[in-house]
Amino acid sequence: VVLSLVSSTKNALKATRDVTTGLSGIYQATSGVSELLNQPEYITEDQLHGVVTEIFEILSQHPVMGTLRDATSQMREWNILPNEKTTEDLIHSLIERASGSENTLVPQPVVDEFWRFFNELASEPELNGLGEIGLDVVRIIVEAYEPFIVKVLNQLKDIRRSRDEQLRQMQNNVQVIRDDLVIFRRQIRALRHIKTFFQADPEDYRAQATIIADMVREFGPFFIKIAQVAAANSDFLPEEISEALEVFQEDVEPMTAEEVERAVVECFGQSADQRYYGFDAENPLKSGSIASVYVAHRVLDPNARQKLLTPLVIKVGRHNLEREFLIGKTVIKVAILTSQYWAPHSKLAPFLKSWLDQTDVFVEGFKEELDFEQEAVNQSRFAKRADYSNGWKVPRVYSSRRRVIEMELIENATGLNKAFASLSKRDSRRTRRKVARAYLHALLSHTLFYREFHGDLHQGNILVNDRADLFFVDWGNSVDLSDIWLPALVYVAAVVRGDVKAVTKSVIKMSADPVATGAKRREIEKAVEKVFAEAGVKPLGKTFALTLAREGEEGIKKRLEMAMNLAAAIGRQGFAIQGSYLHLGRSLTAMIGSYMGLYRGLSRVDMVTDAMQVFLRFPTVASFSYFKGVTKNRMPRLSF
Repeated sequence: VVLSLVSSTKNALKATRDVTTGLSGIYQATSGVSELLNQPEYITEDQLHGVVTEIFEILSQHPVMGTLRDATSQMREWNILPNEKTTEDLIHSLIERASGSENTLVPQPVVDEFWRFFNELASEPELNGLGEIGLDVVRIIVEAYEPFIVKVLNQLKDIRRSRDEQLRQMQNNVQVIRDDLVIFRRQIRALRHIKTFFQADPEDYRAQATIIADMVREFGPFFIKIAQVAAANSDFLPEEISEALEVFQEDVEPMTAEEVERAVVECFGQSADQRYYGFDAENPLKSGSIASVYVAHRVLDPNARQKLLTPLVIKVGRHNLEREFLIGKTVIKVAILTSQYWAPHSKLAPFLKSWLDQTDVFVEGFKEELDFEQEAVNQSRFAKRADYSNGWKVPRVYSSRRRVIEMELIENATGLNKAFASLSKRDSRRTRRKVARAYLHALLSHTLFYREFHGDLHQGNILVNDRADLFFVDWGNSVDLSDIWLPALVYVAAVVRGDVKAVTKSVIKMSADPVATGAKRREIEKAVEKVFAEAGVKPLGKTFALTLAREGEEGIKKRLEMAMNLAAAIGRQGFAIQGSYLHLGRSLTAMIGSYMGLYRGLSRVDMVTDAMQVFLRFPTVASFSYFKGVTKNRMPRLSF
């Protein structure tokens, strides 16, 4: 009894172990299905077939199959299930019926040979149990449906991928809103400085300048860009405020090192240390409202036999600028709109509506500067043109991405604001006049030859090296004059003449909606007459030469300033001007401001003399430079 009990216990333990091992094998086999379902790639038929085959092999080896096989054998012995004898009887019956027929076609020797073969085959029978047969049936059915199963599973992957992408996009959108709230809070908070500004002493320009600088700095990139435009028109601002705004043309708080590193990885898929040599993300060469500029070295041609390190400038765009500009525009528009509540007046309504419309146009002109890839295209186009010109240059572009541009390094070059600080008074005067002549020549080349020029030539975007060579940088936007130069020229001529009707006609043509604006022609004429009267500008008439001589240089300057500011003044009366003309006006303001800045502190005689020299020599110098550029670009390059 004891021995029997021990044997039963061992058998029970062995059965338990076998079942557990079998279940473990099944779990491992089914894990392959989970891997196929979780992998991001589509499932192939071969992959599914391999996993299914492994599962059925594991199931066929499970101890349960042995138990079912034994049970099946017992039921066959008890004649509960068909067995070998019943199968033999069936076959004998069929063969005897077929061979006993009078018309049988099977010879008797063939029948005898079949029975010998059958007896040998049945001498060691291997009958499957119910479990094996069931598995084989299921396997056959699964194999038949494998292509369909693969198709369904891949469709489920598409649904899951789409769902995950939608969830990811939703999370990104929520994060955008969170980031926007931070920007909103900062920009709205910055507007508190307006109250402080109005509380300051109107004659204390130094205090006003400090308040404006604090507000611009806190508001962020959008206001910094506006401050740069205002600084370009510094001749029309108090000196203290002008100096406060000029700071933003070059000295803007740089990005954090982490933000710079993220931009490089985002654009090139590698860190700054992997891509560059000597890159210092914490110490930019220059930092502006749109980007920060760094100097480093890189091997431009990794496949060259001699891998040379080339010094280059890396311009890295700030993060989230599109949102900064959008929210900045929104905050300003909300501030303008809500002003109707604390200052309600029917005559202010058109003025405020115009400001709302002009804000959109104003911001659209700046958004072009956020596209670094388009900036690289602009810069490369003008760099090629510089080969055919004299007196101005543009750095070459090596590569560009959405937030990073790599370009040629200009050695020993500084911005126009600081280029002459270390020179003596005599050398400064000589060098500034040389640069001013080259600058004016470049503007004439851009305008007359190419009908296109730099859209933001403030002093920070003009570099001068130690040889007084002139370089134009930061090509975020350009002004295409092909369609607007003639209407703009007619407008400027009308303003200089003081012709109210001609100015009105030009304003209507340049408006965003000429039909609606033309219906208010008389209102525009009154507005122009009022602006002329307040500025003291009188019509030239037939005796224009005598009038200009009597007014002198200040009179000419006043009329040109009027041409720059009148369109904006008309716009503030509720008449929106096309964005291309406003962009042109801002660009000309920056150009003139930079040009006038070169002669700051110098005699007006120097400016007039230099201008006459450039205008007289321009056809000859420009033609010579062009043919020299053609020759240089057509000559074959010699390699040694």
